[in-house]
Amino acid sequence: MTPDEKHPMRIGVLGGSFNPPHYGHLRLAEAALASGLVDAVLFVPASVPPHKKTPFEASAATRLAMTRLLAHGDPRLSVDGLELEREGPSYTIDTMHELWERNPENDYRLVIGSDMAKIFATWRDWRELLRLAPPLVAERPDAGLDGLPETLFPDLPEEERSILLAGRFAMQPVAINSTIVRRRIREGAGIGELAGYMPDGVLRYIVKRGLYGWHEMRRGG
Repeated sequence: MTPDEKHPMRIGVLGGSFNPPHYGHLRLAEAALASGLVDAVLFVPASVPPHKKTPFEASAATRLAMTRLLAHGDPRLSVDGLELEREGPSYTIDTMHELWERNPENDYRLVIGSDMAKIFATWRDWRELLRLAPPLVAERPDAGLDGLPETLFPDLPEEERSILLAGRFAMQPVAINSTIVRRRIREGAGIGELAGYMPDGVLRYIVKRGLYGWHEMRRGG
């Protein structure tokens, strides 16, 4: 097959702090893939997320390494550190422009949870994002998206409204987030409990490097 005959890849772009990465991130990516709306998912760790005020407890290089461990073993998953190479806040619109410039033949979709969908209109150049990478929004049974986009975007033109409505996909709830993981590590959670939060490779990385307050006393947990 020549380059001109290549079919465009449908790539879901899943950003976040990944501080640390966990099964919630992985399940979101897997649900997007299961929807059939994308062929692959690209994890993009953020340098300075505009919507988060909490300082990171792990360096950019460390979060990038852990995210690669999260994606390891599934050829449909990959990681790009492009946001970590930029200074200042990690605006998604800048990331999408860079991805398009690199690979204009691909079709990109943002993969976001319902929490991000509800503040999507606060993102920089969100209307342009709708066209560059139409969002795929995870709809969980315990956190439905009733009223999206009508109640959140009351003046949204029909074309943009249709883009948001068409991008929903089902996802079973996962009661894990990075804040919980960091807190449980600081509180002394053992290996057995933490193994329920993240893949073995990520957990081993955290333990080996003593991240998030881990120390030798916890190794027998």
